[in-house]
This record gives sequence, C-alpha cells and structure tokens, in this order.
Amino acid sequence: MKNKRLLSLLVAGAMTVSLAACGGQDAVTNNPTESTATETTETAAEPTSERPTEPTGQLVIGTITQVVNEFYDTSFNNNATNYMMYDLIHGCDTVTYTMEGEFAFDDTVVASHEETENEDGTKTYTIKIKDGLVWSDGSAITAKDYVFALLAECSDEMTGVDGYPGNTYTTIVGYDEWHDGTADTFAGVNLIDDMTFSITIKAEELPYHWDISYAAVRPRPMAVIAPGCDVVGGDNGASITGEFTTELLQETINNIDTGYRYNPQVTCGPYLFAGFDEASQQATLKVNPSYHGDYRGVKPVIETLVIRTVSSDTMMNELEAGTVDVLYECSGADTINAGLDLVEEGVAADTTYYRNGYGKVQFDCSQFPTDSEKVRQAIAYCLDRNEFARQYSGGYAAVVDAAYGLAQPEYTENADWLAENMNHYEMNIDTAKQLLEEDGWTLNADGTPYSGTGTRYKDVNGELKPLVITWANTSGNPVSDLLSTMLPTNMAEAGMELQATTMDFATLTSAISHEGDTIYNMYNLATGFATANSPWYNYSEDPQWMTAGYNSNWIADSELSNAAGAMKSIPYEDTDAWMEAWRTYIQIWNEKLPDIPLYSDEYYDFYSTKVQGWYNSSIWGWQRAVLDAWVAE
Repeated sequence: MKNKRLLSLLVAGAMTVSLAACGGQDAVTNNPTESTATETTETAAEPTSERPTEPTGQLVIGTITQVVNEFYDTSFNNNATNYMMYDLIHGCDTVTYTMEGEFAFDDTVVASHEETENEDGTKTYTIKIKDGLVWSDGSAITAKDYVFALLAECSDEMTGVDGYPGNTYTTIVGYDEWHDGTADTFAGVNLIDDMTFSITIKAEELPYHWDISYAAVRPRPMAVIAPGCDVVGGDNGASITGEFTTELLQETINNIDTGYRYNPQVTCGPYLFAGFDEASQQATLKVNPSYHGDYRGVKPVIETLVIRTVSSDTMMNELEAGTVDVLYECSGADTINAGLDLVEEGVAADTTYYRNGYGKVQFDCSQFPTDSEKVRQAIAYCLDRNEFARQYSGGYAAVVDAAYGLAQPEYTENADWLAENMNHYEMNIDTAKQLLEEDGWTLNADGTPYSGTGTRYKDVNGELKPLVITWANTSGNPVSDLLSTMLPTNMAEAGMELQATTMDFATLTSAISHEGDTIYNMYNLATGFATANSPWYNYSEDPQWMTAGYNSNWIADSELSNAAGAMKSIPYEDTDAWMEAWRTYIQIWNEKLPDIPLYSDEYYDFYSTKVQGWYNSSIWGWQRAVLDAWVAE
C-alpha cells in the first residue's frame, strides 16, 4: 500500500491553522476555484510523450459541482464549474493573471497602455488593442467591442434581463448616471479610434490595492448581442446608438435556445461552446481554431472537452473505468485515499496543492434568528470542528478560524498570530446556552421561564418565536452527511431546533442569492477566493453587493464592513500595512462569525495516465491547465 501523504503542518487536533471590481468568492459544494499566490506542496506527474502540434483527442473532466446551463458570466451565475468554463469560452481580456500569481496587461491582446493621473484625482487608462484578433466567426475584434461591453453591461437596459446587476464597473466615472438611465453617455468611457479606448476611474475609488484590475475589460460581440447598434465616442463619453433595448437583449441574450447566455456561438476564448445536455448535466467545448493564445502564446491541443457532473460516491470508479479522465480539487480522506490507490495501481496520476479557500457553514445574516451574532456563535459552540475536520479529511485538512485558507500568503505570514488571537470556538454546549440566554432565548412555548429542555422561545415585540434554524444542504455531500450526525443533537441540547432540507446545488445557490422560493438560515458549502481577493465587497453594506452575490451572507455590520473596507486603498506594494489591516479585519470577522469556518485542505487532482502535461495549482485552475495539457491516445 502506498503511503498516504498528509499535510506536514498538521499536528494535534487542537492546533488551529490557521476580474473590474474584483470577482466575488465562488460558491461550490465542497470544492472552490481561483486563488491568490501561495506556498504549496505542488507535485505533478512527468510527461511521457511529446506534445502534439495540432489539436487532437478528447478530455472528460468530472466535477461534483453541478454543471448548469449558464455561459455568460458570474453576474448571472457564480457556479464554480461554470466560472471556469466562462474563462475557456470567452477571452481577449486586457488584463491577465499569470502563472506566477501576478496581474499584468496581456501583451497578446494589448498593443499599448497608458495611465494618466488627472488633476481632479481621477485616473485614466488608455488601451490600444492589437490588430489581428478575431471572433470565432472570423470578424475582427475592435475597440468597439470592448466599449460595447462596458456600456451594455452597465446599462439599465441590461438590468432588465433577469435583474442583471451590472455592477462590475461601478468605479468608472459616470457609472451611476449611465446605470440609472439618467445620462445619454457613459462619461468615464470613451472610444478614441477603431483600436483604442479609455476608462477613467473615480477619484474616490483611488488609491486601490488591486488598481491594475480597473483596466480589465473583456469584449463582447456587439454585432451578435446588439445587431443594428453601434458605439460612438465624444467629449462627454461613449454611448450606444440604434435600437438598444431590454426587449432586444431578452432575445439576443436570454432566449433559452439561441441567446448568448445559453448558447454563445461567437466567442474568442481558447474553446468554443458546442452544447449542453440537461439530462447528463454536461457541457461540451471544442477547440477554437481562431484563438490567439494566452498571455504566453500557448494554444490548446486537446480538441474536445466534456465537463460532466459526477457523484462523489462513484467518481473514482468512473476514473478507473475511463468514463472520466480528470477529477480536480478532490478533498476528504475517503476520496483522496481511493485516488491514491489508483495511482499506486498505475491507473492514474496525481497533482497536489493547498486550497485557497475554506469549507464552511454559511449563515444568512438577514434572516431571523441568524441575524443575531450570539445565535451564530452559539451554533458554532455546538460543533466539534476539530473532530469534524478529522473525520472528514482524515488528516488532509486543518481547522481554520475565519475567512482564510492554507494557500493564502496572509495565512502563512500570520499563522502564529492567528493561533494566539482567534476565538477557536471549541465545542462547549454550556457556553452556547449562556449566549442564547444573553440573547433573550429564555422562555418556553407557553411563555414561562425556559425549563432547560426542548426548544427555546423569545419574546419579539410581543410575539413568542421559537429558536428554529433552517438548514439547506445538498445530497451526496459528505460534509452534509457528517454535519447531520454532529449538529442536531448538540443544538437540541442547547435549546435549538435544526430543520434540514436537502436539495440540488442550483436550488441551494438560488436560495443563497434570495432568488428561490425559500431563504434558509444556513447552508454548508465552500468558497474559493478570487485572484484579487476583495473582502470589502464581500461584507459591504451596500445593497448592490448583496444582490450581485458578493455579500452572500447578507450581513449588514458596520464594524465588519469598515474593517474590510480599510484594506481597499492600501497600495499593492505596502505589504506591512496590508497585513496589519488584514489582521484587524480577520479578528472582527472571527467575532461577527458570518460563517462557521470548518476547514481548509489539501487538494488532489487525479487523472488518467493518458493525460500529459497536467499542471494545476491554487493559482492556476484546471481551465488554465487544459491549455498546456494533451491526451496521449
């Protein structure tokens, strides 16, 4: 039997380890996505064949995060698997994220760029696009396609398409008036010539820690999304001419059969959308022969990608049988050990790296009674998180105490401080009871003083309300299964009633975003941090960041919001100030407890031995790995 590799930083169970407005965190069942730079134990199999010069072969990628019929962007759906496919289908972004973990202008897309600091405190980015970039139908990509994307996706017309939030570019001068439909032009966006455009950033949004991300724009094919329309520049900014209406966008974007949201046929990423099968929950992508290459000039040589939903219970059997070729971001002892057995048998190869994210119980802080900090803390005290991590991961994870992951540089720089300064919420039912009493949960159902058993009640404006916590979870999820054995009894002992509802992941995410029929008090899932991790959006009190899925806890807490917001203006190079502000934010987060952080773990990718050149890491996701990889038939 091959020795199973364990996290070297794990010791005794009591140890606690501890794209543009930047993208929000990505919700997944138990496996998140993008991340920031890290120190990891990255390993990968060595290639045993030559990389082809022309696209060939097929790669089936299995994911336990349900593949859904959404292919526009994260504003419509923030599903982690689809997030990766957005990047594969769409492209030509002005700013890229490199293999080394840095933001940079993409020199394969951008011919030149200038930054001008204006007298009024604003900053203008002027970007010239390279000649020769084309859409998949052979038509030229020009500056108009970039300006159109900025104008269309911030417009009130676009807001009419299923409530599209249009808040990606709130930092640009004139956004508010353009988004509200009270201005005829977008003042901070201009079309200079066929290949050049500019963006001017609001003075109040500067300085900004991730300032290069302000210059990140992804083009959209204007001729497809707004046929008959055009964009023009002028002294007062850019505008869209022609019959640009919500009714038009409902047809070109939201038509379930032909709309760009569900069937994008003119794109510019490394792969083309080739179809979605609802029954098997799988998407098929074909290599784009017109793709110009990533920032390194690398073009994919795998002809077909099939991204298919799999069950965590059977996915290793599928890998062994050859019905899937890649299983990425695998976690948990049962899954990892089963995969390592296949590696030992010579059936599979593996890559390992630490997670830039964490598994959690996520609270909806707008819902009674989890709008109470003390109730959230009491629930945390009802769970033995060390035992949970031990049972779930079998030594491939460590408990975390706030919103951070093992791959984050903030963690690695502050591990000792975190161990000393975090409330570790070690299980204590008596402490949970005390917190609930302090919060007013002191009555029985008949209004008499609480007897010490059964469900607690509280007088809320003359109405007796029970301490019932509704919990949404997903089926076939080992975290859900484990929580269902560990939480209910302890919560009942403290006087809380836990009501669980099992559903598919799409229904769960709809509930989190308040789009479903029912909103729950808590959910179990996991999150991965965006490349430009921006907690000031994730805990903002501004309703626009809640409705867009950034503040998915729906928490309105000024102390937390201000602590996260204090990080926003720290210059990128001022590491000391950033770390100090991060410690303040994370300590307040630990007190407010919008989530119960459960674990951050070691990931494994397991893949067929025919898959060559596979390199995935905490900063280089599978949608990047497929560009370098090939299939040896």
